[in-house]
Amino acid sequence: MNEYIDFFKRWAEDIGVSAQVSDDIAKLIVYVLLGFAFVAGSWVVQQILNFILVSVSHFVAKKSVTHWDDVFCEARFPSRMSHVIVSLLCINVFPFFFSEHRTAYSIFDAATSIYFAIAVAGLICSLLNAVMAIGMNSKLKDVPVKGFFQAIKLALILVVGIWILSILSNKSPAYFLSGLGALMAVLLVVFKDALLGFTAGIMISANRMVLNGDWIEMPSAGADGDVIDVSLTTVKVQNWDKTITTIPAYSLISGSFKNWRGMSESGGRRIKRSIVLDMQTIHFATDEEISRWRKIEALKPYLQQKAAELKEANSDISPEVVGASFANRRHITNIGTFRAYCVAYLKRNRKIHSIERDGKKAEGMTLMVRQLAPGATGIPLEIYAFSNDTNWAHYEDIQSDIFDHLLAILPEFNLRVYQEPSGKNFEEFLGGLHTSGSAGENK
Repeated sequence: MNEYIDFFKRWAEDIGVSAQVSDDIAKLIVYVLLGFAFVAGSWVVQQILNFILVSVSHFVAKKSVTHWDDVFCEARFPSRMSHVIVSLLCINVFPFFFSEHRTAYSIFDAATSIYFAIAVAGLICSLLNAVMAIGMNSKLKDVPVKGFFQAIKLALILVVGIWILSILSNKSPAYFLSGLGALMAVLLVVFKDALLGFTAGIMISANRMVLNGDWIEMPSAGADGDVIDVSLTTVKVQNWDKTITTIPAYSLISGSFKNWRGMSESGGRRIKRSIVLDMQTIHFATDEEISRWRKIEALKPYLQQKAAELKEANSDISPEVVGASFANRRHITNIGTFRAYCVAYLKRNRKIHSIERDGKKAEGMTLMVRQLAPGATGIPLEIYAFSNDTNWAHYEDIQSDIFDHLLAILPEFNLRVYQEPSGKNFEEFLGGLHTSGSAGENK
């Protein structure tokens, strides 16, 4: 080092400032210049090494048939590796330049150690990003692994922070860990919401409450759509109108929401809709109606079974009792026959889950047609079944096709749908009264 100082003093003498430069100033200037040269040289070496590693890794990734090496390149793993290598090189080289100056040695010792700590943290974060990307593009794509990786990154940042503080203060990391307990009390108050979100995010990920691709409904947050991202503190939902709602993770734990994942995994989506019938059109079936219904293929088994059942039930009733009142014997009704037709129609529909099809048992879900309590608007006949296609658009098509047919077939059973009168109905009614009045006046 003395030769550098002598060289600098000779240079100063050549330019005419030798008398103004003391040994201490010359030494300081030399160490400052060496410091700049060391930093610049380290940067140049890092850029060269980064170029080599990135070029080689991209070349290998293009030639490889696997996908994971491309992900590591996209996560900038080779670039982070170059920083780690250069930081190790700096740690081993700087003593040769600054060992004779205690202050410069201490500064560069701390600087290179901090550089190494940050480089290692960057390398680990890059590795975590690559592993997370590989996991999200594989069988774990529906698992909210992002929250776990974010938790690991937070822990890594805390460790690196303590490591850097120990370097700057020249104290053991245990010293800072001992004071972490008192610091946590302050952090719990200041960062209460963030910590609650952090805890909720871990619970959501661990319990698989929400996964990527789930359809969830949360009216309090205005969310109704597919989950597109589950992070440690927030859940992003793309609504059906293509807007995006960001929900704090803690809201999913403290509040309530509906997850449609069970419906998607079951392979069946419920159809629960009623046809409200006019009760004035319900009556016992006549022989002419029964004869006409026997021509309907789907009703033949029902009518045969019902005929045998009624014959047995009415066999013990004497003719005198039967003649006394029509109510003394059992009869087929048009609404009961229509209900049987609905069940038979649904069982024959290949787009509906059924526990019985073509007279054979099959794996399926609940299928029934039931009457609900009569009301002021008529008697509801509810269709309760499950479509075997959970796609929203297909489900709506299946449901519409079913009710299109059932509404159109109602006149075959002499039934009528209840419908509240509209303006057109009142207009026709009043027109009829006016016509009747005019006819009376003419008379």
